[in-house]
Amino acid sequence: MKLVPMRFKGAEWRHNPREITFECAKQVNELHAPYGRSYIQNTGRRNMLIKGEGELYGSDCGEQFARLFSLFKSGGAGVLAIPELGTVYAVFEQLKAKGYPKPDILLYSFVFREVMEYETEDRQTSYTAAQGETLWDVSYRFDIVIDRLVALNPQVKRPDENIGGQEVALC
Repeated sequence: MKLVPMRFKGAEWRHNPREITFECAKQVNELHAPYGRSYIQNTGRRNMLIKGEGELYGSDCGEQFARLFSLFKSGGAGVLAIPELGTVYAVFEQLKAKGYPKPDILLYSFVFREVMEYETEDRQTSYTAAQGETLWDVSYRFDIVIDRLVALNPQVKRPDENIGGQEVALC
């Protein structure tokens, strides 16, 4: 199996992060009542945090970090595609260079925060992909399982392939 690179808003990581963690939580309140009773109130799921760290390799590792920093500074939300784990609509919340610089290697860490407010468009039968979009992006946008989208679009060889301008079957 060929592992595809992690992507955010069309930008790819040359080397996937060494470690990724997903932090999921719910907002739970304990309400105290008279006579020692208490009630639990579950007010819903919080936005997930996606954290990771890794290494940038090569003589251009500083330039690789500068590209990540530029992506960080651009702001806004976008589709974060993580190989084998799917996609999430998120914002790039934090980026750090870590430790002492070494020749041809730079340690870094990042944090993405899920954006749950994203509204999907009305159901359609097809969609013309925007420039830089992939099947992963379309999968998230229309809330369609990626395996189903791949089966519906055999003309697309890989789900991480740029399909800008192509008509994509949604059902």
